[in-house]
Amino acid sequence: MTDREISRREALAAIVAAVVGAIALAISLLAPPDRKPPGPQTPTETPAAPETGQPTTTEVPPGEDIRDYGATVDGTTDDTAAILRAVEAASPGGTVYLPAGDILVSGFESDGKAIQLDASNADLTITGAGAGDGGTTLNFAGGHEGVHGAIDIRTDRGESIGTVRLEKFAVVGNKSEQGQNPGIGIHTEANGEFVMRDCRVSSWRNAGLKLSGAMKADVQYCSFDNNGLRSNGGHDISPNQAWEPTETLVKHVLCTNSGGVSIDVGQDNDAQLQTVLIDRCVLKDSRGSLKLSTENKSTTVRNTQMLGNENTTIPVKVNPTDVSIDDLALDNVLIDGGGWPGIDLPCPGRLRLDDVAIKNIDQDNVERGRDRGGIYTRGIGFGSSGRVSLHNIGRNNDSIVLNIEGGAGVIGEVVYGNAEELGTTQGVEIAQSRQGEPLDPDVVHESEVGPQTDAN
Repeated sequence: MTDREISRREALAAIVAAVVGAIALAISLLAPPDRKPPGPQTPTETPAAPETGQPTTTEVPPGEDIRDYGATVDGTTDDTAAILRAVEAASPGGTVYLPAGDILVSGFESDGKAIQLDASNADLTITGAGAGDGGTTLNFAGGHEGVHGAIDIRTDRGESIGTVRLEKFAVVGNKSEQGQNPGIGIHTEANGEFVMRDCRVSSWRNAGLKLSGAMKADVQYCSFDNNGLRSNGGHDISPNQAWEPTETLVKHVLCTNSGGVSIDVGQDNDAQLQTVLIDRCVLKDSRGSLKLSTENKSTTVRNTQMLGNENTTIPVKVNPTDVSIDDLALDNVLIDGGGWPGIDLPCPGRLRLDDVAIKNIDQDNVERGRDRGGIYTRGIGFGSSGRVSLHNIGRNNDSIVLNIEGGAGVIGEVVYGNAEELGTTQGVEIAQSRQGEPLDPDVVHESEVGPQTDAN
């Protein structure tokens, strides 16, 4: 082949390459920009930065982002319909992502409940960007006159919704802006499992979280504040499952300023249904910390603080008072503050105490005639209880320490302060009693409870 022929071939190749390049450029300029359809997003790699030569990964939200379904997240536009479209797309078994910001929701178009889940939404996760400042807030619109709530999980009896998981967002009920009917932040009436992590629930007229039906519940690292009213006895957390025996775990949770009690176990059905473990929690500045009813089968409280203020009446109580509470165990618990006895159980049942410190309670005893004491029980068996201390019982430290009638069992040791007398211990053996300093139970610190994740 001659040099002239080679030159001609090279020129022809160059012309073809130029034409192909020009066509490709024209196509890229005329084509519409790439539009990703709504749906799950996966991390994509971006070109390497020249100076490092290493690829970088762009973080994208998990699951169905409600903004892809029309949510504005501006705090003034109702985003309920967009959330429901994302829920439908993610169901069953997927994840709905609530981005950081103020997300307005309402129940005006759906019987008062904003986000309603049923068996078709099985195994759904709803996750946000954190429950604190800079995180995600579901803000329930004011003006609801009927029964209302933010998240309602419901199935027919015996029909499972699988595991529903809520995490990393706040749910605010704005109770002062609602009508007189009940408002519940999160309500379950279903079969299955309910998991809640790093959430904050506040300002609901009746309950922050009400567990009905038969969902096994696991609530950890959450906070509940300003739920319920003194007039309606609303509570922060209500394990009231009535369909069948159910277990509930409440761990590393902060409850504050409830109009009723922090945790309300059971209702008035004559059945042993709820098994509840309250572990390493702080229950603070509410009308009461724990209320039991006849549906309680077994409640254990351990490594927990029950702290009262001027609004606190009875830290641990029963309602109604003529039913059996079955089993209650307090293990390494501090009860500090209350107008009535620290433990007030005028009913049959079984109570076990171990390393329990009770102080600054029965502070309203003057008006009542100093008739209650630090622990008040009627018909309670103490089993083989361990140590308990009682200090500053009565407004002027002038109330009796123990007021026990019709009891049974043994209390290993009672340590008390400057009270004039130990009180009545009918039917209960006190193995040892002495004056001394309060016990120092192993309880969780307030910094260790409530949501622990920062906004993404």
